[in-house]
Amino acid sequence: MRFGWKIAFYITRAVVPYFLFSWLLLSVILFVQQASRFSDIFFTANIPASLVWQLTAALIPNVIAFTCPMAALVGVIIGMTKMQGDSELVAIRAAGVGNIAITAPMAVLGVTLSVFAFLINVYGVPIAASAVRSVAMRAAIVKLESPIEPGVFNTEVAGYTIYVKDGDIDTGRWKNIFIHAEDPKSGLVRLITSSNGRIDSTGEQSELVLENAVSTTFNATDQKERFVSEKIGEFRFAIKTRRGELIEKLGSTDITPEELGLGQLSRYADSKDGRERTEAEILWQRRILLSITPLIFSLLGTGLVLRFNRGGRGFGILMALVSLVGFYLVAFAAEQLARTGRISVIAAGILPIGASIAAIIWFNLVSTSGSVTSIEARAREIFTRFRRGREGKPQRSNLLVDVTTGLRDLDLILNLLRYYALTLLFLAAVFIIFTAFELWRFAGTMDGGLGLLVRYLIYLLPFIYLQLAPSAAMIAVLATYVIKSRQNEIVTWTAAGQSVYRLLFPAFLLMLVIGGVNLALQEYIAPQANLVQDQIRNQLRSRGVARSAGKYWVANDRRIYSFTLSGSASDNEKQLNYGSTIPALSDVTVYEFVDKGERLQTLYRSSSAVWDEKSLRLTGETRRTDFGDGSVSTATVGETVLEESSNPLLEIRKKPSQLSSAETRSQIANLESDIERRSFAVALEKKYSTLLLPFIICLFTAPFALSLSRKGKVITVGYAVGLWLLFMGITALFEQFGLSGSLSPELAVWSPIMLFTLLGIYLLSKVRT
Repeated sequence: MRFGWKIAFYITRAVVPYFLFSWLLLSVILFVQQASRFSDIFFTANIPASLVWQLTAALIPNVIAFTCPMAALVGVIIGMTKMQGDSELVAIRAAGVGNIAITAPMAVLGVTLSVFAFLINVYGVPIAASAVRSVAMRAAIVKLESPIEPGVFNTEVAGYTIYVKDGDIDTGRWKNIFIHAEDPKSGLVRLITSSNGRIDSTGEQSELVLENAVSTTFNATDQKERFVSEKIGEFRFAIKTRRGELIEKLGSTDITPEELGLGQLSRYADSKDGRERTEAEILWQRRILLSITPLIFSLLGTGLVLRFNRGGRGFGILMALVSLVGFYLVAFAAEQLARTGRISVIAAGILPIGASIAAIIWFNLVSTSGSVTSIEARAREIFTRFRRGREGKPQRSNLLVDVTTGLRDLDLILNLLRYYALTLLFLAAVFIIFTAFELWRFAGTMDGGLGLLVRYLIYLLPFIYLQLAPSAAMIAVLATYVIKSRQNEIVTWTAAGQSVYRLLFPAFLLMLVIGGVNLALQEYIAPQANLVQDQIRNQLRSRGVARSAGKYWVANDRRIYSFTLSGSASDNEKQLNYGSTIPALSDVTVYEFVDKGERLQTLYRSSSAVWDEKSLRLTGETRRTDFGDGSVSTATVGETVLEESSNPLLEIRKKPSQLSSAETRSQIANLESDIERRSFAVALEKKYSTLLLPFIICLFTAPFALSLSRKGKVITVGYAVGLWLLFMGITALFEQFGLSGSLSPELAVWSPIMLFTLLGIYLLSKVRT
């Protein structure tokens, strides 16, 4: 009995470190994905730090509840695969310990994790969902406390579009103010311009106070278009904002199903009919499924390793990936069948559990009986023939050997690429599964939702790759050199006179190549893909309705442009490539100012326009109105060309992820808002750092994998992962300093990189050579 406890403890101790590393890594990656949904809170300077920390804490329960089962599967498979490769499982079996005794500690681990996941899903997730909603509402209220920001078009004030060219946020004094108010029923448009002003907010009311104001009124639908322009001096009026509406929502007792516990959710489902009832029941069963999945995955992973008793960690990761994808595909299919009414909701919950139990029984019982299915035998036969065929042919890798210094470099590069690809595949699968789970409740209830979701995930792939590439590089370096060290290859090479610095050269070279690939993808593919996936995501969340963005407003030193995008949402994907000759703009209005933006001089209105290199061409019938000293004249003119030094229409793409580096620089030149300028400047420096990021991560993680001793590898790898997490944390902290203006964008982005570069050099200098 004592011997059995020792074996159980040993197996558990071999699995737990890999489980913890996987759990931490997956949670960090999915947390970044979730945090990107709330970038307007995390990266807004005037949001209180307390709200940011509350939102951070609120996002954690849902993430760790989702990653716990995945980490259990990965930890069990990799940990037991390591024992299999070291022949430790062979020795345990030779001592009389059977598969059931080997599986028992994994079952105990799975039950423990399932109890934890159940508590999180029952109590933590609903509380966190409520906290996220509360923080989002309170952040919106904070933004409305001062609804004006220099250089930004504000449409939060009902019925008005307000723009100030310059000002002081602290004192609330604004310069060169432009206010547009339009009555959609009568077509009456009122423009108010002023050289100075402010907004005073009290309670739910905001009072706009202007000095030296000029009011211009006209009817956009009237063919005669009579203009009335007058100087009104000081001008003040109260404006009702949406602050009261948000406060009312914040205090409302109405909560969403995601915020309900299991008992409350069950009663909520009983009180509903139709689609709402089905969705509530699916959500209830999903929480139960995620709670027992750690136990299922622990048993499934153990059965996989015990059945397939060959292969290294790479094979283990591949098995984990296939198992994850298969399980969640069955879960998705079952939910969709329940939504369409083909099976009951209870059957939908039982289906993935039943399939997993069948797989566990097959892996354990069938393998112990020694019988092999015909499919498996055929697969092994094909694999054997493939290997024999390759052995009889000249190896194409000889060319790679010739251009390197020998087999050692080629072997290192191939191993690095293999683990890099496997890690990317696994992490991308987790990322996609989590995203699909989040959007499935929208896609599963609309016609063509599955196709739209698949299309969204395809366009999301460049973003996923760029997010995961640094983490995959870190894991690839650690896995490659740790395994080489455990197999005594590092000792052999160093004994032959090779320096560890020379052994790291292929890794450094490959990381620079990967950085170059990432940079090219970021510049030429990701911007358009991110633009399209944002549009598809909005369409999914609105259940298939392609919502129009409405009227766009952009400005530069002399002009303010107002327009809409012509065509459908799919056409707009092409139209946002502003170098094309396709007319992309309709209902165009251009306000041209003089005297440093203080006085309106000319008003252009056209049905269509197109950006043409260094000018905006008004291609439709254009009406030009000139405002002189006490006089107004209007005339219809033909095609009009407005010269511009840079493309002001890039401001439509408000996210840096939708712009290349050159477009980001152009955007910065056009921005009037200091806050937005800092945000885009930080993003630009991050784009520049993409080339070096894999190399830097390799520099400070490789020393932990180069120990010539086989002892303490788990601890040293833990140090490397911890240092990587510290790098990410410090990088995010310095970015906040850059966004708030405490540091320059260059210093905010490059300081952590230089700091960890020096740290990596120091750690390398301490490695025994």
